[in-house]
Amino acid sequence: MFPRLNTVTKRVSGSAIVLIFLQGCSGITVSQDYEQEYNFAGLKTFAWKPGDDNGYGVAGNDLLDKRIRTAIENNLLAKSYRKVDSYTPDFFVSYHYDVAQKIKSSGLSGGIAIGRSSYGGFGGVGMSTGSDVRAYDQGALLIDVTVPLEDKLIWRGTARQPVSDHSSPEESTAKINETVEKTLAQFPPR
Repeated sequence: MFPRLNTVTKRVSGSAIVLIFLQGCSGITVSQDYEQEYNFAGLKTFAWKPGDDNGYGVAGNDLLDKRIRTAIENNLLAKSYRKVDSYTPDFFVSYHYDVAQKIKSSGLSGGIAIGRSSYGGFGGVGMSTGSDVRAYDQGALLIDVTVPLEDKLIWRGTARQPVSDHSSPEESTAKINETVEKTLAQFPPR
């Protein structure tokens, strides 16, 4: 009856599946800010900033704190920085993690459908409009690098992404590792 409709339907369905997949895979937005005049080439050793409330905003979640710290340390070690347990490293590292509720609106959407019946020539037109508004949780991870003697911020990496409370420990660890890796990919700045 409408042989071309099947081809179009298949293309639209395939495109929708690809868009849904891409939307599910995306979501981490990273940025950085840094002291432009600072010579980052001289940095070789790091330590956690003492006395700093690392991870404030984690709401007493020691498991999450450990995952974030491990991911940051492993990433810096992979970049050939050495961790030292003294008060004289080349730089201190600290982080802050927070979750805030955000509102997302898809704006106004609409659709039109035209149909035709093969019996008696009846047809019809349908139309709909509406908007989709929903709340979601957005996590923000800030990683700070400071110079010890001056307690001066020289680099900040920021990552934002939608978060879910329904992750397994393995999924949570994988998401944290990916987020930290993408954030610290900008460090040191080039």
